[in-house]
Amino acid sequence: MQLHLGQLAQSGQLHHALLFTGPNGVGKHLVAQHLAKQLLCLQPFPDAACGYCKSCLLVNAGHHPDLMQLASDSSIGVDAVRELSQFMQGTPQQGGARVVLLPQAHKMTEAAANALLKTLEEPGSDSFLLLQTAYEQQLLPTILSRCQRWLIAPVNDQAAQLWLAEQSDQPVPPYLLAYCAGAPLRALELLASGQSEQIDQLLQLLPRFIAGEYPLSDMVKTLEAQTETTTILFWFVRQLWPTVDENRNCQQLFQRLAQWCRDEQQILGQNRTLALTALLLDVQRLLR
Repeated sequence: MQLHLGQLAQSGQLHHALLFTGPNGVGKHLVAQHLAKQLLCLQPFPDAACGYCKSCLLVNAGHHPDLMQLASDSSIGVDAVRELSQFMQGTPQQGGARVVLLPQAHKMTEAAANALLKTLEEPGSDSFLLLQTAYEQQLLPTILSRCQRWLIAPVNDQAAQLWLAEQSDQPVPPYLLAYCAGAPLRALELLASGQSEQIDQLLQLLPRFIAGEYPLSDMVKTLEAQTETTTILFWFVRQLWPTVDENRNCQQLFQRLAQWCRDEQQILGQNRTLALTALLLDVQRLLR
């Protein structure tokens, strides 16, 4: 993939807006960073930046004037996208291209996504927007239709398990790679941070909550303290799907989870405790 992207860039055929998709932890951001560096390089190889020119040294130092990355710790608002658009319309200071990295593009608010449309329709000369997301279904169809999609697929499970065993001295839980959708970088991150143990505990608590054996208030507090709340709930429901009676609407539950996830990203100032309480009551009602 990297060679193909590099060849498109060198031939002038690279699309101005690329959307890298795939599960968390498969390396979408690494691919985007690699391409950004190659686009800015003054003497690029077919599949990589040279690493030695002035542009490469500026990128390595984190001070390249023609490279911008939007922070995505929380939702991405319209002001940030307007700044992005203005940046992409500017003239490259180093004589090459202007590149914007937009990780977790699904975190854009609806207003921000609409503001981005004009830039996608009328990009600046020699400017490139590299979006990344694990949740492309949360992006507006108008955004998707204006980007060229590149899927970063997970490696096979056996190779990923071997790699994890080499990288970590901790035992790898049997569910972890599947939980991470086969993404070894994501699995390693959870192992190193100790989150894999917390996830395991939560996956054991959820069936007790569904059965009425674990209090709602405690379940809310436990999930509120966990950054993996959305993934844990989706994973839990997916594992139950084959065992749920036909008259129990798992599809409805997935839709409810997706709506909660969208609200989390797009409704600023939402009372998270109340929203999570309502969600868990729906989960319990639909699965009990």
